[in-house]
Amino acid sequence: MHDEGRETAGPDYQPLDVGAMTPQRRARNDAIARLARREHSRRELHDYLKERDYLQTVSDDALAERSASGEEGAETRLSRDEVELLIEEVLERLVEEGLQSDERFAASFLRTRVLRGQGPRRIQQELRQRGIDNETSGAVMRAACDPVPDAFGHVDAVDFFELARETLARRFSSAGEGHKERARRERFLLQRGFDYEQLRYAMESAWTEDEA
Repeated sequence: MHDEGRETAGPDYQPLDVGAMTPQRRARNDAIARLARREHSRRELHDYLKERDYLQTVSDDALAERSASGEEGAETRLSRDEVELLIEEVLERLVEEGLQSDERFAASFLRTRVLRGQGPRRIQQELRQRGIDNETSGAVMRAACDPVPDAFGHVDAVDFFELARETLARRFSSAGEGHKERARRERFLLQRGFDYEQLRYAMESAWTEDEA
């Protein structure tokens, strides 16, 4: 993604371990380094770690155990299932420590997409592509749209109707003339991920103040 790399990550991330660099330790360090830059979903971290060559290498200790147990050849490469198990163990530990959270990632992702003028449909679709289930994305979306004042009385909530209107007004200076021009503006909002009610509101109100 981009400008998301400048976001502030959630919790304080622990320093990287400096002990023996086993595949597990390297995977943890790599995951923490990425989380220190910005929030990542569990699936994003999984896919990233799965591409790391070092995760296919058996550690010296594990290799010695294999040899001692009489395993033929004492393979120096992890199987696909072993790599998958290693990654899941690393990710589960990060979740337990509060270093990775899909809910926190989804909330951060939503904020960046709102700043880009994207609607709820597109945001939820992109969250699904990053491994966020509908229950989590729905909860994050509802929380973002809930106009609850903070301790100072400020209300910080997303109004997708107003966002659709503002996004449309920034892109087009007027409602346009004829069916073709109106269809262009409607397609623009649909591609941005706004629903038909938000589209209708934006088309009716985007240029009202200018015309007045």
